[in-house]
Amino acid sequence: MLVALALLAAPAAGALGPEDTATDDRLANEALRALLATPLGQALPRLPWKVDLIESWQVNAYSNGRGRIAMTRGLAGVLGGHEGVWAAAIAHELAHGIMLYPAYQPQFEAELRKIYLASGFSPSDPAAQLALRVAPAAGGMFNLKGDRRTEFEADRLGVLMMAEAGFHPDFALALDRLMRSAVGDQTKYSEFMLSHPRWANREQETEKTEGVALAIFNHAWPDAARSPGGQAPPLGHIQSVTVSRDAQGNALLLRVRFELKNAGARPARIAAVLLARNRKVRAARAEYRAPDGSLALNAPLTGLDRGQTEATLRIPYDAFESNRKKLVVALFLAAGDWADDLWFQPVKLPRRP
Repeated sequence: MLVALALLAAPAAGALGPEDTATDDRLANEALRALLATPLGQALPRLPWKVDLIESWQVNAYSNGRGRIAMTRGLAGVLGGHEGVWAAAIAHELAHGIMLYPAYQPQFEAELRKIYLASGFSPSDPAAQLALRVAPAAGGMFNLKGDRRTEFEADRLGVLMMAEAGFHPDFALALDRLMRSAVGDQTKYSEFMLSHPRWANREQETEKTEGVALAIFNHAWPDAARSPGGQAPPLGHIQSVTVSRDAQGNALLLRVRFELKNAGARPARIAAVLLARNRKVRAARAEYRAPDGSLALNAPLTGLDRGQTEATLRIPYDAFESNRKKLVVALFLAAGDWADDLWFQPVKLPRRP
């Protein structure tokens, strides 16, 4: 279902215009330059680092171990126009580079020590003990657990490089959530068969390093607004959805519980789209009609400064064109141009007369 909705939103192959591709190239190159300009970036292997955008709608990124980082246009569509999440994806690939070249690791670790000491951390701090080392790459066809550990390590080193370069550590968490929303996640019972960890587990591992990375960021960039990535991105999560009818029995009520931080002055909302067999349901009333004719509802969140954690969406039954009894509501938690979480809620409608 997640992939189906992502395909609904994705442009067709070849639909990108010159401005779109130019924006992607600019974001990739600006993020790469910022990361390489830092002391940690200078301690990376001396390779001809370059980001290439690949014309594919698959969502993927990889490095060849010799300085070339490939990112697909499909991934670019997930990352959007935010340089911070581009930096998170590129920093992860750069981290793979240092893990592949043991000769460069002592210098890289020495720079890490300097950064931590400058940030006020003691070398004996447990978090610093973990962050001061570079683990060699592991894994292979018969060692998927090693592959997963290598991905965790690249996430950890990447978020530290981001922080020094001026990208808030929360951009790494935002990347994990964007990827989970775009391509879905495996169950915890199937992870042992994967070469990459589940996105939920990657987010949990990144959170363990976030405190140290945040100390680095705050020390290097005391005014976050002037950093290359700017203010921290909004991070939100839909916790639960309760479905009911209104008192008159002629409208669908969706009570949504959520959490949202870093929204700042960005206008926040919960948006709803109705789906029937993975296709958008058309609106029968103009006030609910999106430009493409589908039903769309936006519920502004105006009480975040007062601790709002719940909102109710009301969708009249006569607002949409559908004779189906079973539909699915796609709910989006958003702040500004950030889509922070996605929730699919099956609903059973009363029969129409």
